[in-house]
Amino acid sequence: MHNTIWAAARLNFKNLKMAYLFTGIVLACTFIQDVVFMIMHAISGANFDQQSVGWGMYFYLIPLLAAFWIPLRSVQRMINLGAKRSTIYWGALVTYVIACAAVSLLAVISYCLYEPFAVNAGGAVGRLSLFDAFGWINQGPIAALFQQFAFLLLVTVVIHTVVLMQDKWYGWVTDAVIVAIIAVFTPIAPLRAALMWFLNLIITSPTLLQIGSCLLLTAIIYGLSRLVLDAKVM
Repeated sequence: MHNTIWAAARLNFKNLKMAYLFTGIVLACTFIQDVVFMIMHAISGANFDQQSVGWGMYFYLIPLLAAFWIPLRSVQRMINLGAKRSTIYWGALVTYVIACAAVSLLAVISYCLYEPFAVNAGGAVGRLSLFDAFGWINQGPIAALFQQFAFLLLVTVVIHTVVLMQDKWYGWVTDAVIVAIIAVFTPIAPLRAALMWFLNLIITSPTLLQIGSCLLLTAIIYGLSRLVLDAKVM
């Protein structure tokens, strides 16, 4: 059982070549931009009033693209090959956990080591990062690593589940509900406050509460995705 789950996870990673390629191109373009600013700053000594997205944030593209690609392509391929639903289910989860953990680690390393160097060497104002925007870095890089991982895994699982159900009527209903929540909750003060409470819970609440909330929601939502997977036609 464990061998087949790992085999499914490896197949998922193998099928993400386009995600790796796209992320690599974005990272390369961003790095080239950084090098250009570093050279200009070294030559002229001038500072530049520019603030770009932190290099490590682009690693998020891998698990987010995986959350689209796996339910759209890998799941159906494995079903057609006769793989068990349980193998597909746990294999996808293992893929997301590994991808989110690796990406979170790379993002923290980039934030702590590369971003300060890029700002100083390039004469920039700063770098945009979720670590600063969400306050994750306030408790240190280790806490930020786990907060980022929990949040990213939740987002990935939500995307996976929503995409997985798009060929069913309840998928369209889910899309309509999401749009309705955004459209209705935003202009109405009490509903907007409830929405903000939820977002603060999974993003900016104290470390253990934020991590626990994200992991609990991840378990619930991914558990529901098993029902969707079981309804898939061979």
